[in-house]
Amino acid sequence: MQIILPLCNLRSATSLSRKEATISKMPHNINRSSSRIERFLQVGALLVLSAITCSGTFPVERPAKGSYQRPREGEILDISPPGFCWWRAGKRGEVSYRLRIHSQEGKEIYRSKILPDPVHVPEVALPAGSYSWTVDALDKEGSVLDVRKASRFSIHPGFFEQPWIEPAELLQRVPEVHPRLLFPADQLEEIRATLTTTRREAFEGLRETANKALKLTAPAEPDYDEIEDPAVRRLAYKETFARLRGYHQSGMDPLAQMYLLTGDRKYGLKAKEILLAATEWDPEGISSILAPYGDEVGLSLVRSEAHTYDWIYDLLSPAEREAVRKMLIARADQMLRRLEKRDYLANPSESHNGRLPGYLIEHALVLAEEPRAEVWMDYAMRTVMTCYPHWAGNDGGWAEGVSYGLAYNVTYLVPYESLRIATGFDLWNRPFYRNVRNFFMYAISPLGDIKPFGDTEHDPVSNSAGSIRSLLSFHANKFQDPVVSWWTTTLRNSSGNPVTLSGTQAMILPDTVVPRRPDSIANDAAFYGVGWAVLHSNILEPADDLMVSFKSSPYGGVSHSHADQNSFAIMKGGTALAIPAGARFPAHGSPFHVEYVQQTLAHNAILIDGKGQINRDGSRGGSLVDFRRTVHMGYAAGDAANCFDAPVSMNRRHVLMIRPSLILVLDEVETAEPSSLQWLLHAHESFAMDQPSQTIVSEKGAESMKVTLITEGGFRFSQTDEWPVDPKKGFPKTKLVPPEKQWHLTAETQQRTSSRRILAVMAVRENGQDPDYSISKSGADHIDVSGRSGGDEFVVRINMDPDSNGEVVSARYSPATGEDEELIIHCR
Repeated sequence: MQIILPLCNLRSATSLSRKEATISKMPHNINRSSSRIERFLQVGALLVLSAITCSGTFPVERPAKGSYQRPREGEILDISPPGFCWWRAGKRGEVSYRLRIHSQEGKEIYRSKILPDPVHVPEVALPAGSYSWTVDALDKEGSVLDVRKASRFSIHPGFFEQPWIEPAELLQRVPEVHPRLLFPADQLEEIRATLTTTRREAFEGLRETANKALKLTAPAEPDYDEIEDPAVRRLAYKETFARLRGYHQSGMDPLAQMYLLTGDRKYGLKAKEILLAATEWDPEGISSILAPYGDEVGLSLVRSEAHTYDWIYDLLSPAEREAVRKMLIARADQMLRRLEKRDYLANPSESHNGRLPGYLIEHALVLAEEPRAEVWMDYAMRTVMTCYPHWAGNDGGWAEGVSYGLAYNVTYLVPYESLRIATGFDLWNRPFYRNVRNFFMYAISPLGDIKPFGDTEHDPVSNSAGSIRSLLSFHANKFQDPVVSWWTTTLRNSSGNPVTLSGTQAMILPDTVVPRRPDSIANDAAFYGVGWAVLHSNILEPADDLMVSFKSSPYGGVSHSHADQNSFAIMKGGTALAIPAGARFPAHGSPFHVEYVQQTLAHNAILIDGKGQINRDGSRGGSLVDFRRTVHMGYAAGDAANCFDAPVSMNRRHVLMIRPSLILVLDEVETAEPSSLQWLLHAHESFAMDQPSQTIVSEKGAESMKVTLITEGGFRFSQTDEWPVDPKKGFPKTKLVPPEKQWHLTAETQQRTSSRRILAVMAVRENGQDPDYSISKSGADHIDVSGRSGGDEFVVRINMDPDSNGEVVSARYSPATGEDEELIIHCR
């Protein structure tokens, strides 16, 4: 047996692959004839090797909070040049870098200057073609310490060209006069003319919000830091930042915009009152974004202060302008200090840090004449062109979930559009932003009881329908997309009424796109970058749509995501029949949130011997391994074997929808030792359970779903409406109302085995009728699910033998007219 010693600088010579470095997570790859001690030594040696990070040596595995290296291996891009980011090979200031790009023939065609940080955007566009890129790690004398393994990427013909432009040049393009952001002085009269036409709906909403804000009086500097009890202080912090958002984001922000667009001084003077009050706060005190008890108070202020100053500039005296200018500089420097302290360019995973580059862009534009503005702009632009958004894939998904994807994309509307208008630099052309509208359209039911996945997934869509419409209306107008514009009209508020455009973000672009409901559209979508897939029976008819959300994310259970890989949620017409359980109560990071809501136990997933997936470890994620769609069928598969602490060689879940009303979920699980499995299902209402027939019924209102479970030896059923963790744990004095009880079903296998397949057949009532289908055994190891839908016929054959190779699932759909559709899924 050979043990590989973890010597510094040995990595390049050994070329240790990711598969080899993570062999400890896949013990089935170790020779089965090895003794237990030999296997331990093999795994231990490789674990040590992968964990060691020697100065000047590129890591083998992604650091705990590190970026995802971009461009990703084999990625095909439609922007040139791409933004590059990679992992540090040593401490900042001790190791520098040089990016090199080679043509397909191996010729070096680009070499960067010496770089202090692991990000870079070339100053020239690359022509369409195939390339490889690598990075030299350099010591202080410029000698090469290590060379990053080369990665390949391609640039597609017809790409968008967006090379690096020096921040000084960008700032020279900014107009000298105010206003500068969104509504420049030379366009203001033209924009005002649209307030009764293409901006009328949004303007009426803005007027309503601003009129409410006229009642505000300037808030005092918060003092919740004086509370000694940590739990009480935490809840006071939560209440304080929620209240102050009403003064800043929902107060001076719309007031200032209303003044700018109408010239009515009462709005501007009220915005001025709130803004000037903030200049009296200590930037390094409780409102600092580096404050010890939370940053949201400061984040709310820096989000709104720059454009408020810009829009009411003419109402401020020279002394008042100076006071605000000093505040803006102090808080912009503080934002940069926080980003540099936490090395955001190398470690962009902290969620709140992701807001700061956008805010820095705004501050730089508003104070373009200040010497510090170039420094702010440089850091922000290097970020947003390389490692940001950390949580997103180029295909438009957002790993933290719908709620946080919505919040962060709304946050960037003002900075990015202000940058475009002031300098001509259009970040909307980057791939993620050209695709993100599709993520929200597919991943949200406009009538949904829930909006999976991630924190606040328990909230109904109506709670944020206004923000959803404002965001997607912007993107619909930006990209002239009438279908997305139509989709926003299907959103409903808590009263069941259509949602109107309102707020400062809704005013950014004139609403010129005529909504158009298409005759047809693909019902399913996959977002491989974040490991999500969404299947619909009819996305064009939200009130009748059967929607399955499925997630197996490579990001794992970190930030606002949960340990819920290979989990699903099901809605019919927006009514939730399979839900993620619990709520983030009473505050983020509470015991109820951390010990239950984030855990696999709270999701529609599988436990192994009662244990769920590893939480708070970004290296233990899943992956979306397959996705297919036809007119009548949608399919996705995820692999979550990497997510468990116990040795798991396979944890694959297949999800197949037969439109309009049948869902098949097949699990393949292999463990090192015989195990029992717990198949979990959660709902708002109690389940009707029938253990002899192995069936479960989930009902809510008029909607119903019957689930038939099939596995060798069958299941024991149980359900409860009790929380496994007291929602008030750690916060006994909270006056907040705990989340309403839900129902939690556990189907536990009656036999222990090391390999197993589980089939769940879910039949959802359609137009008040149960689907026409049957389940039958075909031979020793196969299950047939067959049925009719109108004049159409379908049959799905599932191989239940966990030790077999070949086809796992074969599905055929035969429409009354037209060609047959077929899906065949093989073993891995």
